[in-house]
Amino acid sequence: MEDGEKEEIRRRIDIVELISAYSPLKKTGGRYKGLCPFHQERTPSFTVDPVLGRWHCFGGCAEGGDIFKFLMKAEGLTFPEAVEKLAAKAGVALTRRGMDKETSARLSNEKDRLYSANALAAQFFRECLRRDSGPRTYCERRKLAYETLDAFQIGWAPDDWSQLANYLLRNGVRAEDAEKAGLIFPSRRGDGFTDKFRARLIFPILDAQERIVAFGGRLIESVEGAPKYLNSPETPVFSKSAVLYALNRARKAIQSDDKVLVVEGYMDAVACHQAGIENVVATLGTSLTERHVEVLRRYTKTVILCFDADAAGERAALRAADLFRAAGPEFTLKVLVLPPGDDPDSMLSRGDAPAFRRALDLALTVPEFQLQAMQPRFDLREESGRIEYLRAAIPILAQIPSSLERDRLIRKLAPNHPSYASGGSRAEESIREEIRRHQPFGPRDSDDFFEGNAPRRPYSPRTGGGGAAKEWGGQRGGWRNQPPPLPTPPPEAGKVKRSAVAQAEEVLLRALLSDEWSLFTAQRLGASSASQLLTDPRAVALLEALQPLLVGHVAPSQAVGQLRDESLIDFASTYLLGEFTDPLTGDGIEGCIERLVKDRLQKANRVLIEKPETLDNDALRRWSQSAKAIKQSDPEAA
Repeated sequence: MEDGEKEEIRRRIDIVELISAYSPLKKTGGRYKGLCPFHQERTPSFTVDPVLGRWHCFGGCAEGGDIFKFLMKAEGLTFPEAVEKLAAKAGVALTRRGMDKETSARLSNEKDRLYSANALAAQFFRECLRRDSGPRTYCERRKLAYETLDAFQIGWAPDDWSQLANYLLRNGVRAEDAEKAGLIFPSRRGDGFTDKFRARLIFPILDAQERIVAFGGRLIESVEGAPKYLNSPETPVFSKSAVLYALNRARKAIQSDDKVLVVEGYMDAVACHQAGIENVVATLGTSLTERHVEVLRRYTKTVILCFDADAAGERAALRAADLFRAAGPEFTLKVLVLPPGDDPDSMLSRGDAPAFRRALDLALTVPEFQLQAMQPRFDLREESGRIEYLRAAIPILAQIPSSLERDRLIRKLAPNHPSYASGGSRAEESIREEIRRHQPFGPRDSDDFFEGNAPRRPYSPRTGGGGAAKEWGGQRGGWRNQPPPLPTPPPEAGKVKRSAVAQAEEVLLRALLSDEWSLFTAQRLGASSASQLLTDPRAVALLEALQPLLVGHVAPSQAVGQLRDESLIDFASTYLLGEFTDPLTGDGIEGCIERLVKDRLQKANRVLIEKPETLDNDALRRWSQSAKAIKQSDPEAA
């Protein structure tokens, strides 16, 4: 995308109209105010300036930006996705990086044709469902309401070889485009085209921009040799490793609830949404991938997995856990365990939503899920079976980095210990001792544990015997002492009184960006001495960028609009969009400059007096130049 295209999108998109679709705005003077759409609040702190084309939250978020930043945050989009969506809305053709305009336009046109072919196919499938009583009866039996069918655009592919192909060709879709979209393929007889989907309930798959990129088809009757689910192939607009079904409908609920439930099938996701559980997405017949993890990261860091209650489901959950663990420690991962033979669709379609919600609340951590999943392999009615179960559980417990989570599971496992009858605490400590033995550098002999003997003192890796308890810090961390407790925050945390210097800088920045005082302040704060007066590097950079424009009688909002550094624009917007009660005056501005000059001189003098040995000749020369510049700025103060 070229800079001119970005500016054209900004010019064509009404920022007030865009944001009003997410949160109502009320005009106040030349600006608009409303409740922030990104956090809960009762008093409006969200301000939009249509002239500047910026928004800023002065409440809990303390964030701001332009139309692109807003859409990225509101819908969890990447910057290219936000640009593409706004470009389509504005009617701006984008130039793709590394391509000339002709090639870029050709590829864009090709994708647009595929989107159009998919949209027309979805219309065909919907019409077929309305006409055919068989699949409608199936939907009624599966408790799918008409409103749900309509919201998810669910349709029906008739049991015919070429109805869709003929429909698309009659309506102007080129055969090569329909084939590239994965909707049809050449007939084996060489006399036309064959439909990809036949005799299946059709689930359109939409991307984050609400465009149909692919389809999933489900058999409603078992057919020998035919897969239950059939998905579109990979196409220029569809990659199953990066797309999650129903994310387009779930993203707002995911952000609001700050968690996502990942299920395996279309029907599971649809059933959850129909039951009012809307923070739900589904994989497309594949395991979770790294790209899926990156997509979910935009919306939340809390993920609940719901896979089939069998060995394959257990493996899938553990593979997903490895992916999220590799993606970073910020993720919280849990596993939803349902009664044997049940899935979200079966529970919710029979009206068991309360039990499903309880199961969601009781979702297990991954280690807890592992421990529960392997229980059926052991006969826990016999002591030998319980001991074998504990043997298998120890490696899982040893890998848990959180001591709180580890202690919680130790308490749950303690009743299986041979010593539990003589004291729960003794059994728990014995399990802890065995965990320490199992961890790297610990003793390997485990006979004492399984004989139920009294546990020895905690193992010390330094001495090999008893000693102070240690904690394993991960594969690379090694043994370490327990970390010290977090410091107690000081009273009135978050209400630190700002220094007089900080307050003075704030007044000068307000004056610099006000229509009435900008020229006066820019002239008074000459760029030559700005770095000597201001302590905030952002303030220095902003003054240096704006000073020639303001001296040239450019209005502050227009001057900021000419900047190219987005971080500087965001910084300036906090002053342009802010509401301040104390008025600006010439004397007040002069007083703030005097305060900064005196502060700078005092600091420089203090260094000369207290630590002259730290100043070499170059430092002395620089200080001399700084003092000269400051004296020229305000001789009386110097």
